[in-house]
Amino acid sequence: MARRSTRSPPQRDWVPIADPEDRYSSGIPDFDQLLGGGFLRGSLALFHLDANITPDDRDLIFSPILLSFLHQSRGVIAVLPASDSPHGFRERLTRFTTRRRFDARVRICDYVGEDDEAPYVVSLRDSARMAGKDGTAAAKKAARTKDMGKMVVAERAAQGKWKRTYLEFNAFEMIEMICGVETATRMFLHGIKRARQVNNLLLGLMRPGLGCGDSLSAMADTQFELRHDQLGLVIRGVQPAFPDHVVTVDRARGAPHVAFVPGPDGPLSPLPAIAAARARRGG
Repeated sequence: MARRSTRSPPQRDWVPIADPEDRYSSGIPDFDQLLGGGFLRGSLALFHLDANITPDDRDLIFSPILLSFLHQSRGVIAVLPASDSPHGFRERLTRFTTRRRFDARVRICDYVGEDDEAPYVVSLRDSARMAGKDGTAAAKKAARTKDMGKMVVAERAAQGKWKRTYLEFNAFEMIEMICGVETATRMFLHGIKRARQVNNLLLGLMRPGLGCGDSLSAMADTQFELRHDQLGLVIRGVQPAFPDHVVTVDRARGAPHVAFVPGPDGPLSPLPAIAAARARRGG
């Protein structure tokens, strides 16, 4: 007897917001409004995450951005946080899009050899291993050359046959852990300059205590702080500045659609709305 799958089919009602001419939509109407229409093309959007941010918090705000790119035939190249895995990332995102779309346009850079047999994983563990060793210069160069070739192939997948721009989703902690602050900072600055040249969107996740933090903040076009408190996930704009907003699942449309509810110090001070948001999240 065939085993029945208990996996829920992906939701098919995700409709992306059209990108303005010089911007990329975040997939969240409230966020786009605060950004003046969306993220600027060729920009670094830096998210400062406090220590209490959970994977569910990350998914709440980043899934709409990822889906917005994928459903407009744009790809994603990702370096995940240390607490995430390529398989887990795929399983969560394919609740809202097809596996076929994900496997065709998403490439996840992996430095520890996890899920490296999957077609959507780009194994870069050779360079990672050499970075922490006293190997010869020739050996290190050979490892870098091999992995650079893999990244060229990954970029082609993200661009698609029309060579479109794509989203670079980067948890900066990983590279710094592997390569150290100095090398990681040089790599980041080079990557940011390249993203600007080709008009990609670079979405950076930064945990507290990173040695490259000041350099990244100086290069960022937009910056936001994410924290988790008794109300749930809260976002505050640093650049551009805007007050606290609670990020909650959109009540009318359901996940992965979300809404921003202004906090007590926001322009509308909607305390009843915040209480309702907390109730919907079970807080």
